[in-house]
Amino acid sequence: MDINVDELVQEAEDLGRISEQLRLEQLVAAHRRQEAILSLHALGLSIRDIAKRIHSSPAVVQASLKSARSRRPHLVRREERIPFELHIQLSLKLHADEEKIRSIGRAGVKKMRERPRSSVADEWVDKWDQLLGRPVAEIDEAMLEDSPFATELRQMSPFAGALSDQERLIAIKKAAAFAP
Repeated sequence: MDINVDELVQEAEDLGRISEQLRLEQLVAAHRRQEAILSLHALGLSIRDIAKRIHSSPAVVQASLKSARSRRPHLVRREERIPFELHIQLSLKLHADEEKIRSIGRAGVKKMRERPRSSVADEWVDKWDQLLGRPVAEIDEAMLEDSPFATELRQMSPFAGALSDQERLIAIKKAAAFAP
């Protein structure tokens, strides 16, 4: 009986890649669910009402809210919280329809390059241009980072028109919910 070690090694490697991809997809889905629950809460629904509507327990809803809140930096100024929340919504859309959001971003970068700007603003436009060619995880990391540069980067976002009015309203309500 011949055991083909090379085939088994290949199978283990292939399944490892599949397993890692599924793990990442599950993590993104969990984050999206937590954001949806946070959005419902920001819209005024109680924890019990959310739990009832999503067929879950209040403890699961509370844990989801805690997880979603823990991923947010402490931003004192409203002018910082709103762009952050808008970019959270944008991140959700980026994961759902990557090519569409990248396309909107590239068109926005092109429009920004057509207008004269300061050298600092050009730096942010260049950064967005670079990011749009990177993997989604790197775009998320850069636009949701808790740093002065990321705060300014969010102010120069090339994604105008990517969010619906409802998504923008949810982001604004979430920003208000995190007011100090």
